Amino acid sequence: MQTFETRRALSRSQETRAQFWHVTIVTAFFVVVFGASLFLGTVMVIGTFGGDPSNELTANGRAGRVARTLRDGTLCHYMIFDNKTAQTVEDRIGRCDENKPKPKPKQERPATFTWGK
Repeated sequence: MQTFETRRALSRSQETRAQFWHVTIVTAFFVVVFGASLFLGTVMVIGTFGGDPSNELTANGRAGRVARTLRDGTLCHYMIFDNKTAQTVEDRIGRCDENKPKPKPKQERPATFTWGK
């Protein structure tokens, strides 16, 4: 039969082991979350510094952007056609309606009041 001291030591070691794994799991979770946010933040910052070279080419009229609709109808495959070199460069895939002007809301006429009609 086990004595009280051995049972107490065994339960303490089990509690210590469980506490170690709890701390390890929580720490790993926060490391993953912090690492992912750091990675995404870095990618976003680098993207803003790099700029979009396609906008520079299309701004001065040297190149044009061609959109080809994909099968789903909402996404388009954009390509840039350089007028000077006659080369086509793949740009990106994005929504088809992002460059279209938004429709203007209808202007409502104020209600008119006439006497006796």
